Amino acid sequence: MNKQSVNISSLVILLSLLCFIMEVCIYYFVPQRFVVILFAVVCSLCLSHFFLESSLNYDYNFIHASFMVITSIAFCVIVYVIQPNPWLKYDYSIIALILLNWVIPFVYCCLRDLLDRGPRFDDFNLFFHRMSKFFIVIYALSILKQYFITPFIPPYDAPEFGAKLFVPFMATAEYIEEAIRTNQSLLPIIMYIAEIACFGVPFGYFARVYLKQLPFLLQLIVYLIFPLILEVIQNFTGLGRGAIDDYVIFLLGAVVGIVVYQIMNSLFLSFATRDFTTDRNHQQKKLQF
Repeated sequence: MNKQSVNISSLVILLSLLCFIMEVCIYYFVPQRFVVILFAVVCSLCLSHFFLESSLNYDYNFIHASFMVITSIAFCVIVYVIQPNPWLKYDYSIIALILLNWVIPFVYCCLRDLLDRGPRFDDFNLFFHRMSKFFIVIYALSILKQYFITPFIPPYDAPEFGAKLFVPFMATAEYIEEAIRTNQSLLPIIMYIAEIACFGVPFGYFARVYLKQLPFLLQLIVYLIFPLILEVIQNFTGLGRGAIDDYVIFLLGAVVGIVVYQIMNSLFLSFATRDFTTDRNHQQKKLQF
């Protein structure tokens, strides 16, 4: 590693640390959570642009994103553990910060590689796989926490053994009908469905990325088996709630992730004439050959 690389890496960590400190300060002093979310988006976007333009390498955006995500997770854990606390309250805006600190650099670099006609910048393929594997590790820990430590709990009692337990959305539909009839808010059930679906989106996306070489039937088996394993483990260990609704909602989220992959890949095939997971230099050598 040369002196310039060390200097850029130090600058990345310093600016990322300042950005994180500002996020914490805004979260603490400003009760309107949209302010810290907006700041995180703008700051992460500006830093991603600065790091890429100053280094001409995507690798420093990985350093930035990983530093921000790790520090944000540490902050989230600390705030969660000290609850209840009148001065520093835990809410889902911290989860949004963690996601945004990963998503913004990832999406920004994907767009820059899509529009790059040079190639002006280096190592997007390495950046993509590093970011993906880093996210998968965080995702696995999130699955462990949300399925087996603090599992999803629906706003209605678990149905007894019978049709409601095996017919998708039968219990959920009954709850919605009752809520509408009694003028209750549907927000709890909407949030419950959205949370599980959101866990399915990354699985669908990254399974499509890393299993695309497998035959379609094997891919389909993986999509069907993984959420089933989660529900079966919950059911037999008692650490969560194994339910057919959760299984189907997770699969719907996985379908959304697959669609996101297809859209992203179609854009790269249309504008960059290559699969976005294919290295640009490899593609150019193939075309020259």
